[in-house]
Amino acid sequence: MTFFRIALLISLMTLGFGSPVIAEDLSDPAICMDCHDDADRAPPSDPTRPQVHNPEGGFFVESHADFACTDCHTYITNLEHDMLEGDPQVDCLECHDEVPTKE
Repeated sequence: MTFFRIALLISLMTLGFGSPVIAEDLSDPAICMDCHDDADRAPPSDPTRPQVHNPEGGFFVESHADFACTDCHTYITNLEHDMLEGDPQVDCLECHDEVPTKE
């Protein structure tokens, strides 16, 4: 009987300490959309850069839909981040050989 009590205690402790880690999982875009669903998806401030997000929240380039938000927005490191001043730039060179431009 003692074994089961110890196993239950360990299980409860694991779940309790594991919750904050699960809450910080930014690899799921749905987590980001909980707050940013109604975000302004206007064209970038730099007129030479293409607009990646369409106004409805999807992507103009379908292949980008397979990425997590933080794959491009690497400056976001935790769920409860401050609103950033200005228009933080995404570093497209993380994936592309050249910075994409409008065609």
